Amino acid sequence: ILWDTFMIPMQVFDFEKDAFLSSMDWVTLFYWTLDMIQSFFTGYFQEGVQVMEFRRIVPNYLKTWFVVDLVVIGPEWFTSFSPDGFGLDGVGIGRILRLGRAMRVLRLLRLLKLRRIVDALLELVESEYTFTVINLLKLLFAVLVLNHVIACVWYLVGRQTMLAGLHNWFEMSGEYVDDQIYMYFTSLHWSLTQFTPASMNVSAANRSERVTSILVLFFAMVAFSSIVGHITASMAHLQNLRGAQMKQFWLLRKYMKQRHIRRELQLRITKFLEYKAQKEHDTVHSSSVLILEQLSEPLRKELSYETVVHWIATHPFFSAVNSKMPVFMHRLCHSALIEIALASGDIVFTAGHEAKQMLFIKQGDLQYIGLNRIVLEPALQQQESFVEPALWVSWRHMGDCKVLSPGELIGICNDIFAKEMCLHHLPWSFCKMYAVEFCERLNAIAPEDLSDVLREDDVGTSKMVDKALEEFFPETPEASVQTGRY
Repeated sequence: ILWDTFMIPMQVFDFEKDAFLSSMDWVTLFYWTLDMIQSFFTGYFQEGVQVMEFRRIVPNYLKTWFVVDLVVIGPEWFTSFSPDGFGLDGVGIGRILRLGRAMRVLRLLRLLKLRRIVDALLELVESEYTFTVINLLKLLFAVLVLNHVIACVWYLVGRQTMLAGLHNWFEMSGEYVDDQIYMYFTSLHWSLTQFTPASMNVSAANRSERVTSILVLFFAMVAFSSIVGHITASMAHLQNLRGAQMKQFWLLRKYMKQRHIRRELQLRITKFLEYKAQKEHDTVHSSSVLILEQLSEPLRKELSYETVVHWIATHPFFSAVNSKMPVFMHRLCHSALIEIALASGDIVFTAGHEAKQMLFIKQGDLQYIGLNRIVLEPALQQQESFVEPALWVSWRHMGDCKVLSPGELIGICNDIFAKEMCLHHLPWSFCKMYAVEFCERLNAIAPEDLSDVLREDDVGTSKMVDKALEEFFPETPEASVQTGRY
């Protein structure tokens, strides 16, 4: 697309074709021919739903881009071979070749497809700053392409009037009329002056050039003001992205200073907010995407499930639930899970307090100290879970947990988990079977060894899950269970 955008308008300059240009002509011709064939198998979206059925793709393509592609590619193939084989005379050959070259201009319509490609690339960008910079570059590219096309049109008008024997702007450009590269840059210079207050020694010298100049000026007056407005807005947005955050931190320091907050706490608060600001800059929270409120309830649950399931499915029990009872897992991820942000030095819980949730480490370093005041070794790792007894029994914390570095936890609220579990007999029965086995293992642990962190070696979670699966799904194929409705 970029090659066609640059080279098709340049046809007016009659450059001599070398091996490279001839090769690129064949490459682009084969590329667009294959693209036309592939379009018969490329899905599309209709009313927000992806369509991948061949019998629906073909009619859609025939009604949209097929005619344009055929009109563009057909003459290209026709004129790419020697016309002698068609029995045409010299006049007919000349007309067909001129018509084929003129039809190449229609290939510029594929610039409409460039937007789809750019939108697909923008989906890979996560930083708002980068996104704004890319939009700014898009505007600058649009200005460049626009001036490139106008420059070629201006050269064409001057060349035609010169061939007609009229006084033209070529005579004002100096003594390098035969230098095609010089004439292109002269035309480009003239085009740029129509969009800016700048001036040059080239101007309209006959009626056709004067009409062209007026049309370009009128277009530039409308288009350039819009483009400049968008560029100004993008530059202002880039400044505001950093300016607003700097102002908030300045107000924070002033707030804490006026209230005589001790230095150590000031430092903790500032460092944590810097960490949170960086996280929000790199990661978009669902509350910031207002358009998500327009999603249907099933799509919202599906989205919640996809964003968190990989964190809790590391636990053998929830991995089994995700495999055997996906509907229950979707509801659980949507309603029972919460995200907890932690600053360095925060206390997650202390011994003796009632546990309300099972926790998973999403990020950060935590230190757990048992009732015997011994630090847990090895330390808690990312994606590791703890406080599982809170889901199955009335549990009070058996130690203290402190945050060593800023991070996040994912919590499963025991009240909501129990409510969702009781909505249908299938998850209720399976969870009950696992809970009975878990409580038996828990009661077998000596009181002095009880802890909020129960690892595989302590209770054998994987073996309990396998036993519950064998008893609850003795001969049920996995596929039939996954697709069951309840």
